[in-house]
Formats: sequence, structure tokens, C-alpha cells
Amino acid sequence: MSRSKHQTLKSISGNQSKSEVDAMFAEGDHDAMEWVEKGRLKIAEMQRRDADKVAKKAD
Repeated sequence: MSRSKHQTLKSISGNQSKSEVDAMFAEGDHDAMEWVEKGRLKIAEMQRRDADKVAKKAD
């Protein structure tokens, strides 16, 4: 599942209400935990790309 860094959690969750999304996280729902992990991976990838850009400019 690819997400832009500005995409909201509501749009990822199929336009469920905020209370429904909050309940998913409170229950430890598999989909919710998967979104968290994928978000972490996406952030790590963006940070790696930013670091590469900075390194290339320094050369």
C-alpha cells in the first residue's frame, strides 16, 4: 500500500469515522497495526532519500 506523506489516516481507512479508526487502534486491530508499520517504513524511506540528496549536494 503506497501512501503519500500527506495522506490522512481517514482516507487510508476507507473513510471510516474518526471514532471507528480510534476503536480499531484501541482494539489493536491487525489492519491498524499494519498501517502503523507501513507508515514507519515510509518515513524511514523518505529520510533515507533526503539524506542521499544532501550527500549528493555536498559532493
